[in-house]
Amino acid sequence: MVVNGSSSLVVSAPGKLMISGEYAVLAGAEAIVAAVDRRAHARVRWADAPAAPAEARAAFAQVEHQYGALGYEPTVDVSALRAKDAKLGLGSSAAAAAASAGLALLAHGQEITSEIARRRVFDAAWRGHQDVAPIGSGADVAASVFGGYIRFVRHGEEIQVTPLAWPTELRVHVVWTGQEARTSTFLERVAALAQAEPALHAERLQALKDEAARFVRAVQARDTQGILASTDAYGRAMGALGEAAGIPIVNDTLRKVAELARRSGGAAKPSGAGGGDVAIALFADQASETRFRALCEDAKFTLLATELGAPGVRLEDGPGARR
Repeated sequence: MVVNGSSSLVVSAPGKLMISGEYAVLAGAEAIVAAVDRRAHARVRWADAPAAPAEARAAFAQVEHQYGALGYEPTVDVSALRAKDAKLGLGSSAAAAAASAGLALLAHGQEITSEIARRRVFDAAWRGHQDVAPIGSGADVAASVFGGYIRFVRHGEEIQVTPLAWPTELRVHVVWTGQEARTSTFLERVAALAQAEPALHAERLQALKDEAARFVRAVQARDTQGILASTDAYGRAMGALGEAAGIPIVNDTLRKVAELARRSGGAAKPSGAGGGDVAIALFADQASETRFRALCEDAKFTLLATELGAPGVRLEDGPGARR
């Protein structure tokens, strides 16, 4: 069944912020990911509207393959997840895929907010995203579909997504490096390291897997100092992997952000594959946070206005979708 008035449906999905688990998640380690309050909005494409990203079209097609053709395509607004012509590294393609899958399911008379329904949204969004970007883990898609803070682990085709209680006393800042990075290029270079020097790759990856496990334990224990220590250690381990692969996973800007966070009494690391995009900085008290903000202002670093733990994929009120 196709819902009457489906042309007026607007479905949104949040972007994501990787907190821990980069690279290691591809080897079965547990990642922590948060949804952010910057959203992609999907609606029926009208004349002259821009085509949706390839991942969004593929996710939409996944639903059509299961439920039947809808006779139109989606268009998706991801401007909230970009800075002018550059992506911020907040998972715009994953959010677009999640919103488009939700739009197609709603148009077929399915709901999208129950636990079971969101599993259907995730399945379509992830498979569509994989059709276009098969090297990714799916953690970004999961954050966009389920929202909040999640623990994500993948073993082959088996994926587990579990809600996570994040320590609210931790103060979080997202720093935009001003430089867009291409995740697939970095993942390909790390994969090349595994082929060329398997022992070195295994050593660097094991360090990340060990730290990812420590990170999860610290969050579960609400051990703020442990989280800060693990944040700093994870960033250093990402840098060591990049050095081994010959790529700047922790480039000069990301290294400087981490240094400023340490000087302030907190910790910072790249969020995502590195090489640019964004960093996440964590602080246990207001004084540390205030020092960091001042140092970032002096260094001309951009702090993004965004909150973590945003709701997952949802139906918006109408064509003038909430932002």
